[in-house]
Amino acid sequence: METGARVHKGRTRNSLRRFMAIGTRVTLTALALILQLLVFGTLLLRSSEFAPWIGSLSILISIGVVAFILNSRMQVEYKLAWTIPIMLMPLFGGAFYLLFGARSGTRRQTLQYKSRQDLAAIDQKSVVGALSVLPGSLDEQDPKLEPAAGALLPVIDIEPDAARQIAYLEAGGPFRAYRDTETVYYPLGEDAFEAMLEALSGAKRWIAMEYFIVSEGQMWRKIFDVLCRKVSEGVQVWFMYDDLGSLWRLPDGFAKELRDAGVNVRSFNKLGPGLTLRYNNRDHRKFTIVDGLIGFTGGINIADEYINAIERFGHWKDTSIRLRGPGAWGMASLYFTIWDLVSGEQTDLGALHPSDEELAAQSGGAGVVVSYDDTPFDDVSLGWAAYRGMMSRAKFQVDLITPYLVPTGEMITVFTALAESGVRVRIITPGIPDKSYVYAVTRSNYRPLVEAGVEVYEYTPGFIHAKQMIVDNDTAIIGTINFDFRSFYLHQENAVWMHQTSAIAQMAADYESTLEKCRRVGLTEVRSTSWWRRAVWLVLRTFSPLM
Repeated sequence: METGARVHKGRTRNSLRRFMAIGTRVTLTALALILQLLVFGTLLLRSSEFAPWIGSLSILISIGVVAFILNSRMQVEYKLAWTIPIMLMPLFGGAFYLLFGARSGTRRQTLQYKSRQDLAAIDQKSVVGALSVLPGSLDEQDPKLEPAAGALLPVIDIEPDAARQIAYLEAGGPFRAYRDTETVYYPLGEDAFEAMLEALSGAKRWIAMEYFIVSEGQMWRKIFDVLCRKVSEGVQVWFMYDDLGSLWRLPDGFAKELRDAGVNVRSFNKLGPGLTLRYNNRDHRKFTIVDGLIGFTGGINIADEYINAIERFGHWKDTSIRLRGPGAWGMASLYFTIWDLVSGEQTDLGALHPSDEELAAQSGGAGVVVSYDDTPFDDVSLGWAAYRGMMSRAKFQVDLITPYLVPTGEMITVFTALAESGVRVRIITPGIPDKSYVYAVTRSNYRPLVEAGVEVYEYTPGFIHAKQMIVDNDTAIIGTINFDFRSFYLHQENAVWMHQTSAIAQMAADYESTLEKCRRVGLTEVRSTSWWRRAVWLVLRTFSPLM
């Protein structure tokens, strides 16, 4: 009993120390931001000599910013969400947007990212198992569809519409389609975690991990123990996490503990006092990659609720995919694109490649996989484009699971047009939310969908954090991309596109099983919402791109 009390006391002391350290860091950052804003406000309002000039300049900046926003390639919802506060507060609104509203990274970040993407694209062309020409399906005159150098295995035939989706994804970045890759779907976080630990334990050369949230708990401790053991065996380990996403939950002395163990560790977009930091752009990707032969991604972060070791918001359902074989290198290429951007290094990808013999031993699996990511360093949402492209080929069914349903007007139109044309569209959202305001926005979008014939379900046992779509039971996407503005336009995200792989049947079966635990949202329910709730929803929807 005394030993247990001492352990509990020690944990409490460590938690308090961690809270104080993080609280001090956040407080100092907030004070620095407030001080800078106060200096700006004082110059604007208190300097009688220059106030008219400063005020006029601020209004001109706001007008210029509004003109820029209205003529940009941004979604109309994002334009509206920023234009309203800028026009209401012209003295401060334009300057505030310039400091905090930009969706993309700095010009320097954008150029660096593009450079690293180009290197990754060149590298992937030489990987065994990569393909980009599909005879009998594609226009052989299109230069984008020339066969990848080093594609040593026979190419496979594929339907023209699926082939066009592959061509579109490949044109969007360092993304390659791979065949002969085993795909395994995990319907729960705890299932995926066991497989991850097994893969990590079997690492021979290197491990790369990247997560939005890392939290103290048994999940992290088990991973940390394995990483320490592998480093002692000579395995090289890279670990990357989002600083703001993990801020309040990181283990005490997290980065130092990893470095002391021999792990290469970096944080994305570290929190600091400068006004010019792009806190809108977070690293929401999730990867565990082993030797370039095995790769995991999906919704789970490293926190105990994701494996139901603790209860938060009822039963936590999350899903993941494992790629084993050539397709895993697609994940590795994406990982080191961001690692090099954050660290300033230039990783020798060639030195990390699996050998042909290793690939031959791991290869095997039907269909095609494409790992891709979506970045805030451009004006295009590849995440939404991939979903939209897949839905455009739907013949009879579209099944979506998302924790946050915050679609734009265009997205609602795509869903409703499909349903009204006779395609069965089903959407599963959480029954117990993790964020009440986002849940309110999610529910505010039910009515136009349900009235058009879209079937909307809520997962009654708790929170569902999975992000996936299945079309006609032969094509699917699974990854980190939520159906909201942040995922589509502000965050660094990733996913896997699959066609005719074995995991798709597993996903479809799990979808039907999950529906048995859901309640369907009816037409009477969405039409009987009180006027005041609809008014609140209207305001929340207007500013949802800023949430």
